[in-house]
Amino acid sequence: MQCLSPPLTQHHGQHTIFVSKDLTTCSHVFLRTDSLRKDLQPPYEGPYKVVDRIEKVFRILRHGKEVSVRIDRLKPAYTPKKSEDIPVEVKLKGKVSLQPEDVTEFEQDCSRQETTTRSGRRVRFNPKYC
Repeated sequence: MQCLSPPLTQHHGQHTIFVSKDLTTCSHVFLRTDSLRKDLQPPYEGPYKVVDRIEKVFRILRHGKEVSVRIDRLKPAYTPKKSEDIPVEVKLKGKVSLQPEDVTEFEQDCSRQETTTRSGRRVRFNPKYC
């Protein structure tokens, strides 16, 4: 009995944190919101401009003030170039319109449509929802 040792314990509090390599060169970052969020509130705020970088702490410009933030709460922001530099081509197809006679044919088709189930019962769909 004296030779037995207890099993090794697991450390549940240590999480591996992913830090992007692009954080060292990016000009803007997103800041993770660690507080309780409301429904459909995004997990990240930003993008914010990076003012200074230290090994594990970044200084960002947030709402006009410099704020020190740990690197594990940041994500690099990949923003597109200015809209003036990117050419935009818009191709419009012909207009699609429903004629009143097309709508009435569709409603008549729905009202005539009757299907039967495998057990032989008739199913009629409400034309309002067709």
